[in-house]
Amino acid sequence: MPTMRFEGFPKGGVDFFRVLSVKQDREWFQQHKADYQALWETPMRAFLSEVKAALASTFPQSVKAETKVFRIYRDTRFSKDKSPFKTSISGIVPLYPGGMMERVGFYFEFGPSPFVAAGRWMMEPPVLKRFRKLVADDKTGAPFAKAVAQAEKQGFTVSSQQQLTRVPKPWAKDHPREALLRHKGFAFAFPEPTFAQLESAKLVGQVVKQLKVVAPVMKWVESAAKGKPPSFR
Repeated sequence: MPTMRFEGFPKGGVDFFRVLSVKQDREWFQQHKADYQALWETPMRAFLSEVKAALASTFPQSVKAETKVFRIYRDTRFSKDKSPFKTSISGIVPLYPGGMMERVGFYFEFGPSPFVAAGRWMMEPPVLKRFRKLVADDKTGAPFAKAVAQAEKQGFTVSSQQQLTRVPKPWAKDHPREALLRHKGFAFAFPEPTFAQLESAKLVGQVVKQLKVVAPVMKWVESAAKGKPPSFR
């Protein structure tokens, strides 16, 4: 079956999620599941496919990984909030092969509060240890911090699943890259897309262009996570 072209997310999609946030009713959702698929799920699959294709020259290894659209059903097993449905759609374009938490990825969450990010949102202890060691080292960490600062001036924001209140040992609290060392992962949150941009076929080109701006940083993070001496050459 030929892949559908991405022409933008249809108008009315955000309203669907706003109603769902109030309804949170399984019977209602089953009656409107086709609406969800037409407004969000089907165009999201097309969007991720086109983003992946557009990144092949910048991240060649991404062709070996599969894009993923996350389920709309919430996992409520360990949550006090038993609402059965998410009120946004999310998906990922892995930039490298490997497990979901073992690679730099390009993440999208679309709905009432659109969110785009890229990086390793969280790192397992051995990975984090390797990453921090290279961030702390002046030879490798200083160029990284400079590149991060340049991206921040262009509207990108450093983010991670968790940030410590203190600099982890053995580094001093006044380490020149203390803010980066306190993160337990590394990702860039992108400038938030507008609803008008979500409804345009140009959204693919827009987000790909933004990722290419910070591609050297993403490659540095992936290399550092694997314990390889990264560079910006």
